[in-house]
Amino acid sequence: LDRTLEVAIVATKAATIACAVDAVLNAETPRLRGKAIRTRAIGYTAGLFLVPVLWRVLPNRGPYPRGLDLAVTVPLLLDAGGNALGLYEEARIDDVVHFLNAALVSGVAGALFATRTDEPWLAALAGTGTAIAGETVWEVAEWAAMKAGADGMDLTYDDTMADIAESTVGAVVGGLVTWLRMPPTRAERRRGWRHALAGWRERGEPIAI
Repeated sequence: LDRTLEVAIVATKAATIACAVDAVLNAETPRLRGKAIRTRAIGYTAGLFLVPVLWRVLPNRGPYPRGLDLAVTVPLLLDAGGNALGLYEEARIDDVVHFLNAALVSGVAGALFATRTDEPWLAALAGTGTAIAGETVWEVAEWAAMKAGADGMDLTYDDTMADIAESTVGAVVGGLVTWLRMPPTRAERRRGWRHALAGWRERGEPIAI
Protein backbone atom coordinates (compact mmCIF):
# COMPACT_ATOMS: atom_id res chain seq x y z
CA LEU A 1 0.00 0.00 0.00
CA ASP A 2 2.82 2.43 0.83
CA ARG A 3 4.49 1.80 -2.54
CA THR A 4 1.19 2.29 -4.33
CA LEU A 5 0.63 5.57 -2.53
CA GLU A 6 4.17 6.71 -3.36
CA VAL A 7 3.67 6.00 -7.07
CA ALA A 8 0.31 7.80 -7.00
CA ILE A 9 1.83 10.81 -5.20
CA VAL A 10 4.70 11.12 -7.67
CA ALA A 11 2.37 10.75 -10.66
CA THR A 12 -0.18 13.29 -9.45
CA LYS A 13 2.47 15.82 -8.42
CA ALA A 14 4.26 15.47 -11.77
CA ALA A 15 1.00 15.94 -13.66
CA THR A 16 0.12 19.00 -11.56
CA ILE A 17 3.53 20.57 -12.19
CA ALA A 18 3.11 19.92 -15.92
CA CYS A 19 -0.23 21.73 -15.84
CA ALA A 20 1.34 24.62 -13.91
CA VAL A 21 4.11 24.97 -16.50
CA ASP A 22 1.51 24.87 -19.26
CA ALA A 23 -0.43 27.59 -17.46
CA VAL A 24 2.59 29.89 -17.28
CA LEU A 25 3.60 29.34 -20.91
CA ASN A 26 0.13 29.50 -22.46
CA ALA A 27 -1.74 31.90 -20.18
CA GLU A 28 -2.81 34.09 -23.10
CA THR A 29 -4.30 31.31 -25.21
CA PRO A 30 -8.12 31.14 -25.56
CA ARG A 31 -8.44 28.04 -23.34
CA LEU A 32 -6.67 29.71 -20.40
CA ARG A 33 -7.29 33.44 -20.85
CA GLY A 34 -9.37 35.14 -18.15
CA LYS A 35 -8.80 32.50 -15.48
CA ALA A 36 -5.95 34.19 -13.56
CA ILE A 37 -4.13 31.03 -14.53
CA ARG A 38 -0.59 32.19 -13.71
CA THR A 39 -1.68 33.01 -10.16
CA ARG A 40 -3.35 29.61 -10.00
CA ALA A 41 -0.11 28.00 -11.20
CA ILE A 42 1.73 29.51 -8.24
CA GLY A 43 -0.96 28.16 -5.94
CA TYR A 44 -0.77 24.69 -7.50
CA THR A 45 2.99 24.52 -7.02
CA ALA A 46 2.91 25.86 -3.47
CA GLY A 47 0.15 23.42 -2.53
CA LEU A 48 2.30 20.45 -3.58
CA PHE A 49 4.83 21.32 -0.87
CA LEU A 50 2.28 21.93 1.89
CA VAL A 51 2.30 18.47 3.47
CA PRO A 52 6.05 17.75 3.02
CA VAL A 53 7.04 21.07 4.59
CA LEU A 54 4.60 20.82 7.50
CA TRP A 55 5.70 17.25 8.19
CA ARG A 56 9.33 18.35 8.36
CA VAL A 57 8.73 21.24 10.76
CA LEU A 58 6.26 19.56 13.14
CA PRO A 59 8.01 18.32 16.31
CA ASN A 60 5.81 15.25 16.81
CA ARG A 61 6.03 13.82 13.32
CA GLY A 62 5.95 10.09 12.72
CA PRO A 63 5.77 8.11 9.46
CA TYR A 64 5.24 10.33 6.43
CA PRO A 65 1.46 10.88 5.92
CA ARG A 66 1.25 9.56 2.35
CA GLY A 67 -2.53 9.46 2.37
CA LEU A 68 -2.79 13.10 3.45
CA ASP A 69 -0.24 14.18 0.83
CA LEU A 70 -2.24 12.44 -1.89
CA ALA A 71 -5.48 13.92 -0.53
CA VAL A 72 -4.00 17.42 -0.85
CA THR A 73 -2.55 16.79 -4.32
CA VAL A 74 -5.58 15.27 -6.03
CA PRO A 75 -7.83 18.37 -5.76
CA LEU A 76 -4.94 20.50 -7.06
CA LEU A 77 -4.56 18.19 -10.05
CA LEU A 78 -8.30 18.20 -10.70
CA ASP A 79 -8.38 21.99 -10.80
CA ALA A 80 -5.17 22.30 -12.82
CA GLY A 81 -6.14 19.56 -15.25
CA GLY A 82 -9.68 20.84 -15.54
CA ASN A 83 -8.40 24.22 -16.68
CA ALA A 84 -5.67 22.81 -18.92
CA LEU A 85 -8.01 20.44 -20.75
CA GLY A 86 -11.04 22.71 -20.80
CA LEU A 87 -13.08 20.33 -18.67
CA TYR A 88 -14.71 23.15 -16.74
CA GLU A 89 -16.47 24.12 -19.95
CA GLU A 90 -17.29 20.58 -21.10
CA ALA A 91 -18.00 18.74 -17.80
CA ARG A 92 -18.94 19.63 -14.24
CA ILE A 93 -15.46 18.92 -12.86
CA ASP A 94 -15.92 22.07 -10.78
CA ASP A 95 -18.46 20.20 -8.65
CA VAL A 96 -15.95 17.47 -7.80
CA VAL A 97 -13.21 19.97 -6.96
CA HIS A 98 -15.41 21.95 -4.57
CA PHE A 99 -16.58 18.77 -2.82
CA LEU A 100 -13.08 17.33 -2.41
CA ASN A 101 -11.49 20.59 -1.31
CA ALA A 102 -14.12 21.16 1.37
CA ALA A 103 -13.88 17.56 2.60
CA LEU A 104 -10.10 17.89 2.84
CA VAL A 105 -10.18 21.22 4.71
CA SER A 106 -12.85 19.89 7.07
CA GLY A 107 -10.91 16.70 7.82
CA VAL A 108 -7.54 18.39 8.32
CA ALA A 109 -8.99 21.24 10.41
CA GLY A 110 -10.99 18.74 12.47
CA ALA A 111 -7.85 16.72 13.17
CA LEU A 112 -6.09 19.87 14.37
CA PHE A 113 -9.01 20.87 16.60
CA ALA A 114 -9.22 17.33 18.01
CA THR A 115 -6.34 17.90 20.44
CA ARG A 116 -8.08 21.00 21.84
CA THR A 117 -11.63 19.73 22.32
CA ASP A 118 -13.18 17.48 24.94
CA GLU A 119 -15.19 15.42 22.45
CA PRO A 120 -14.46 14.24 18.87
CA TRP A 121 -17.80 15.59 17.63
CA LEU A 122 -16.77 19.09 18.70
CA ALA A 123 -13.63 18.80 16.58
CA ALA A 124 -15.72 17.52 13.67
CA LEU A 125 -18.14 20.42 14.01
CA ALA A 126 -15.31 22.95 14.17
CA GLY A 127 -13.64 21.43 11.10
CA THR A 128 -16.91 21.46 9.18
CA GLY A 129 -17.52 25.09 10.09
CA THR A 130 -13.99 26.03 9.06
CA ALA A 131 -14.44 24.44 5.63
CA ILE A 132 -17.79 26.14 5.03
CA ALA A 133 -16.35 29.50 6.11
CA GLY A 134 -13.39 28.97 3.78
CA GLU A 135 -15.72 28.28 0.85
CA THR A 136 -17.67 31.44 1.64
CA VAL A 137 -14.48 33.51 1.59
CA TRP A 138 -13.50 31.88 -1.73
CA GLU A 139 -16.83 32.75 -3.35
CA VAL A 140 -16.62 36.34 -2.10
CA ALA A 141 -13.09 36.59 -3.53
CA GLU A 142 -14.31 35.32 -6.91
CA TRP A 143 -17.12 37.88 -6.90
CA ALA A 144 -14.66 40.66 -6.01
CA ALA A 145 -12.33 39.56 -8.81
CA MET A 146 -15.19 39.64 -11.31
CA LYS A 147 -16.23 43.11 -10.16
CA ALA A 148 -12.59 44.22 -10.48
CA GLY A 149 -12.65 43.29 -14.17
CA ALA A 150 -11.44 39.68 -14.40
CA ASP A 151 -12.96 38.12 -17.50
CA GLY A 152 -13.84 34.54 -18.33
CA MET A 153 -15.25 33.75 -14.86
CA ASP A 154 -18.92 33.61 -15.96
CA LEU A 155 -20.23 33.73 -12.40
CA THR A 156 -23.96 33.40 -11.87
CA TYR A 157 -26.18 33.13 -8.82
CA ASP A 158 -26.96 29.48 -9.60
CA ASP A 159 -23.27 28.65 -10.04
CA THR A 160 -22.30 30.30 -6.77
CA MET A 161 -25.08 28.59 -4.82
CA ALA A 162 -24.20 25.22 -6.36
CA ASP A 163 -20.54 25.68 -5.34
CA ILE A 164 -21.58 26.50 -1.77
CA ALA A 165 -23.95 23.52 -1.59
CA GLU A 166 -21.33 21.07 -2.94
CA SER A 167 -18.71 22.39 -0.56
CA THR A 168 -21.11 22.13 2.37
CA VAL A 169 -21.73 18.46 1.58
CA GLY A 170 -17.98 17.87 1.33
CA ALA A 171 -17.40 19.67 4.62
CA VAL A 172 -19.99 17.48 6.36
CA VAL A 173 -18.39 14.32 4.95
CA GLY A 174 -14.95 15.47 6.13
CA GLY A 175 -16.40 16.24 9.56
CA LEU A 176 -17.98 12.80 9.82
CA VAL A 177 -14.67 11.14 8.96
CA THR A 178 -12.98 13.20 11.68
CA TRP A 179 -15.66 12.23 14.20
CA LEU A 180 -15.48 8.51 13.44
CA ARG A 181 -11.70 8.08 13.32
CA MET A 182 -10.58 10.16 16.31
CA PRO A 183 -9.77 8.46 19.66
CA PRO A 184 -12.59 9.03 22.14
CA THR A 185 -10.59 10.66 24.94
CA ARG A 186 -8.70 13.91 24.79
CA ALA A 187 -5.67 12.37 26.51
CA GLU A 188 -5.29 9.82 23.71
CA ARG A 189 -5.67 12.49 21.04
CA ARG A 190 -2.99 14.67 22.66
CA ARG A 191 -0.35 11.95 22.77
CA GLY A 192 0.47 12.61 19.14
CA TRP A 193 2.81 10.77 16.77
CA ARG A 194 5.80 10.90 19.13
CA HIS A 195 4.05 8.68 21.69
CA ALA A 196 3.30 6.03 19.06
CA LEU A 197 6.90 6.08 17.82
CA ALA A 198 8.19 5.62 21.36
CA GLY A 199 5.98 2.58 21.77
CA TRP A 200 7.30 1.00 18.55
CA ARG A 201 10.89 1.59 19.60
CA GLU A 202 10.34 -0.03 23.01
CA ARG A 203 9.04 -3.16 21.33
CA GLY A 204 11.89 -3.14 18.84
CA GLU A 205 9.54 -2.95 15.88
CA PRO A 206 10.68 -1.26 12.64
CA ILE A 207 9.39 2.23 11.99
CA ALA A 208 7.91 2.90 8.57
CA ILE A 209 9.28 5.97 6.83
